[in-house]
Amino acid sequence: MAITVRDALQIGGLVEATVVAGSAGLDNIIRAVDIIDVPDAAIWFRRDSLLSTTFYALKDSISAQLQMLEDIKSCGGAALIIFSPERYISHIDERLIKKADELSLPLLQMPDCSYIDVIVPVMSRILDKQVQALEYAQEVHSMMTNIVLKGKGLQELLTSLTTLLQNPVFMADSELMLLNAAIPTEYSETLPPLLQQWQQSGKNLPLDSFYPGGLLAELLLNKKPSYYQHGSGESDYLDFFFPVVAGDTFYGVLIVPNLKGKFKKSEKIAMEAGAMAIALDTLKEKAIKDTERKSELDFYNELLLGNIKNRENIISRARQFGLDATGSYFVILIELNKESIYYGRDTENGINPGIEELGKRLYRLLHYSLEKECAEGVIVEALGSLVMLVRVPDKLTSDSARDYGKKIMLRTKETIRSRMDGVPIYMAVGDYCPDIERISAGYMEAWETIDIGKKLYSTDFTLSHADMTPYHLVKRFMTTANTPKLYEQIYEPLLKYDHEKGGELVQTLEAYVECNFSRTKTSDKLHIHRNSLNYRLQKIEELLGQDVDKIDTFPLLLASISRRLSTQ
Repeated sequence: MAITVRDALQIGGLVEATVVAGSAGLDNIIRAVDIIDVPDAAIWFRRDSLLSTTFYALKDSISAQLQMLEDIKSCGGAALIIFSPERYISHIDERLIKKADELSLPLLQMPDCSYIDVIVPVMSRILDKQVQALEYAQEVHSMMTNIVLKGKGLQELLTSLTTLLQNPVFMADSELMLLNAAIPTEYSETLPPLLQQWQQSGKNLPLDSFYPGGLLAELLLNKKPSYYQHGSGESDYLDFFFPVVAGDTFYGVLIVPNLKGKFKKSEKIAMEAGAMAIALDTLKEKAIKDTERKSELDFYNELLLGNIKNRENIISRARQFGLDATGSYFVILIELNKESIYYGRDTENGINPGIEELGKRLYRLLHYSLEKECAEGVIVEALGSLVMLVRVPDKLTSDSARDYGKKIMLRTKETIRSRMDGVPIYMAVGDYCPDIERISAGYMEAWETIDIGKKLYSTDFTLSHADMTPYHLVKRFMTTANTPKLYEQIYEPLLKYDHEKGGELVQTLEAYVECNFSRTKTSDKLHIHRNSLNYRLQKIEELLGQDVDKIDTFPLLLASISRRLSTQ
């Protein structure tokens, strides 16, 4: 069941909307409501979706705004609402109005109000129409919706479902990570194995560690209810999966474990109503969190870049987002290595995780790691990386405090490795930040360390700024105005020989120094015969005019660092 744009104009906040153009499309069907406030939003457009925007991301480009209308029409979108145009685009351009009329795409203008005023009433009406055919479904749906409208959340919805079904109910999110569970008050059966494993995992359990990957892949593909039977005998228990879907969007799955038989129709209706209410609650929470996240992201971006100059302003805004401005901190940067071959390979369970899914799993693990270490701090996704701001315990002395950030980073990496084994990750921590005003410096130190690590190492590393001081010094020397490349000065005759003859003298000399002038170790490291090594070392002596075994290693080490930082 669905509603039309014309119907929607009589619902909730949309009664205040003005139809600016495209009135010929007022009978377009609406099956979902989405918010679009990013430049490349077209990749997420869905058929029959009512789209809302402020045009903030496209405020300076009328051509991009016109293209958005074309994209909405081409994907079968229902209509576009522009919220508070006077805030970001001053007015709706006549060219937009003309284009909307040409496309018969309703273009609506909303006064200054919240997205929630539109999303919740419209989605509630759509969900109501989907269950109105059955009296029982309507009653259950009303009960579930009232829970949402009273401001109660997922846990209360699951608890109500357990009362109706007299069975435990679990909820996993769209990445198939178990989120919540509820058990009937008078449940006398043995706790389901799924619940036991979830509790043992610290409530951080991906479903693919409990169920076959093929089952989950089919669930994601079909988005239809299904059963899973443990074992092969008729007496074995069934687990029932009911996807939480609104429109074409998959928000997660409800799981009822340890059933002795398949559900009756009335029980399936209860599951359907519960799933719909959860989808509504998810949409409501998403709208709220999106607004909060934007404000939070703006603050942390400015804090990390050092754009907030007034200390009182920093303290006031930090308090708003749960950051204790009176403490000392370490800044830890975490990035997935997106260039690794890891992401193209097949997995044993048949589910190939994408970058976005792995990023969300990593974000959850960082929170879990902080809890595991009993550490205070916040985790945000800012400036293209995941950023941990780890508060240093007040009880630590100044000396021990300076090692705290590195210890937390190394322990966090172990936690990530235990849950995401094989996923290549970059991690770096800046130096000790005794007060909140130094956080921007700590961020830059961590960022510079990651940048150096990418040049020096292959796919996966964990580094601290303090440990990489020599590399930072060489890099700064290299970037000084009018400073020639250090390695070109020291290696000049060897570089020329390698270029003209296709040799490997620079690599050989670096390996020889790294192996502490051991010819056996060097030949093993380079996988060449001892005689070949001797020939190369003799050639190096001729070109440099020095005894290779008495050469000064300090400039060579600097040259080696310089070369690696400059050429990769």
